[in-house]
Amino acid sequence: MTLGIFPIAPMLLALLLPIIYCLKWKKDSLKKVVLIFICCILIVLFYPITTMLNNYIGPNLGYFLGKLILFTILPLITLLYLEKWKIRDALVKLGIRKRNLGKSIILGFVVLVITVIIALICCWGTKGNNSVLWNAVMFFDAFNEEFLFRGVLLLYLWKITDIKVAYATSILAFILAHPQHFSSLFLVSTIVQGTLLAIITHRTKNIIGPWISHGFNRVIPQLLRALLF
Repeated sequence: MTLGIFPIAPMLLALLLPIIYCLKWKKDSLKKVVLIFICCILIVLFYPITTMLNNYIGPNLGYFLGKLILFTILPLITLLYLEKWKIRDALVKLGIRKRNLGKSIILGFVVLVITVIIALICCWGTKGNNSVLWNAVMFFDAFNEEFLFRGVLLLYLWKITDIKVAYATSILAFILAHPQHFSSLFLVSTIVQGTLLAIITHRTKNIIGPWISHGFNRVIPQLLRALLF
């Protein structure tokens, strides 16, 4: 599949859901939802910087830095502007908190077992990556995706719209941001992971468990496949 210069552009389709909802039922939140949509447009438009930074910094760290800027820092700045929160308060409201931490991590590991099994089945027979640097970067980069898809597009949208809208937007955006999986069985793993991690975030209001689960789900199947094949 050819993904083009803006590979994560399909995720913008999911952001139409809260806009439509606000136009019909919650006009007082429309400005905030539109600014989140604009933030996501900027994420899509500037996503090529991950490739540019790869060329200047290195293929692993450059990718991580680009994702950190786009998926974490840019949305955080947007919400600080919208809500006039202090940074610490914003991080807590977006799921980076001690409350329910243990429950979040335990549930995350339950989901990890499920997603690792699915990932291995979907990619059985393919060689994994046993690079320590690559796997470390992939683990920590999972935080960037959790911050955007579960912190902003679930917890924050829940605050300003409706839980059903937040669920649909978060899960659909996560799936559509991975179009490289559309033509493979790994799409099943993406759907299951996006759904289950959204449920954990909803129940605990904590994204630490989902981050750890997401991060290890990237690493463990790769290492197992590197050993097996």
